[in-house]
Amino acid sequence: MQEQPSLKELLEDRRHPRRAFCSTLRFLLVLLALFSVVTILFTQIFVGVIVDGSSMEPTLTSGDYLFVDTTADIARGDIVVFASPEPGSEDLELIKRVIGLPGDELRITRDGRVARKNRGEDSFIWLEEDYILGPYDNHRDQSVTVAAGELFVMGDNRGDSHDSRSFGGVPLENVLGTVTGWSLRGKDLLTAVLGVLRFERRILQRRIRSVPFSAPCDAKDKFLEEI
Repeated sequence: MQEQPSLKELLEDRRHPRRAFCSTLRFLLVLLALFSVVTILFTQIFVGVIVDGSSMEPTLTSGDYLFVDTTADIARGDIVVFASPEPGSEDLELIKRVIGLPGDELRITRDGRVARKNRGEDSFIWLEEDYILGPYDNHRDQSVTVAAGELFVMGDNRGDSHDSRSFGGVPLENVLGTVTGWSLRGKDLLTAVLGVLRFERRILQRRIRSVPFSAPCDAKDKFLEEI
């Protein structure tokens, strides 16, 4: 004769659907929280960008996918994304390397070498820039003191980069953020994966082509209006 279930077993069977529902609900809430965190991270803190242009070669090439940290402090040597400081070009976003912070003094020689005296220090130090695509002709010697609240930026492809040597300092409020080290190291994988997903935001790099820095101001301004 089959044994009849006890009252306790009957009550547990009735609770079973409720336990399953609660477990499913907890799982969905965890997924929702995780999705919210990832969404905030990759829309508000880490912003995805696509490089378009050659002014950061050989470090970056056109089509590279990167992530920019909008909360990181800016240091010398960082690669930053910023809105162009030139009047009428505010919607144009550029990507360059930070050469000088506010208060730094820079000397750029005709043959392209850069010496920097960091703010608060007494002597200039020649930068060892193994990342640049060189050698290049800077066309003239330049001496710059970076103004308060600004950055001095240059492209790694110094002979073909429109940067602070032409348009001056970049206000800190124009800076979107710094390129993350992990996306810089993994840009080939990111480019392969996100390229398949058609990740579409672009960072535009303006190219200065062959206009010499020693050209008269009116001639340079005319050229910039044409490109």
